[in-house]
Amino acid sequence: MKTTILAFAGCMTLLAVGAWAHDEEALMAAMKTIGGANGNLRKAIAAKDGAEAAANAEKLSAAFKIVLAHFEEHHMEDGVKFSQTSYDAAVSIPAATKAGDWDKVSDAAKTIGGQCQGCHAAHREKLPDGTYKMK
Repeated sequence: MKTTILAFAGCMTLLAVGAWAHDEEALMAAMKTIGGANGNLRKAIAAKDGAEAAANAEKLSAAFKIVLAHFEEHHMEDGVKFSQTSYDAAVSIPAATKAGDWDKVSDAAKTIGGQCQGCHAAHREKLPDGTYKMK
């Protein structure tokens, strides 16, 4: 009986560790998507390329949904606020580009950048090898 309980506990621990690792991988993939799409969004704004800005805003909003879910799952209220604010800004961009309201597009991009900086300061730690991990 003890062996069965220990085996079960061991399996559950492995499953939990595996789920956590998968969650971290999804978060890191979303962060990489955000970094690339945010850079491309800034270039599209400079070029006043509405289609490109809207396409990158779509990538950002999808990635911020993943980040938001991560922070909600881990009960990190400041992270929820950072990612929700970024998501809201990203989803506002396609309509603003269609309307030709580049000031609104630029303001949304600045909001996203500011939220990223705040969240990184609160939750990201640079490692000696130059990579990052969550605090």
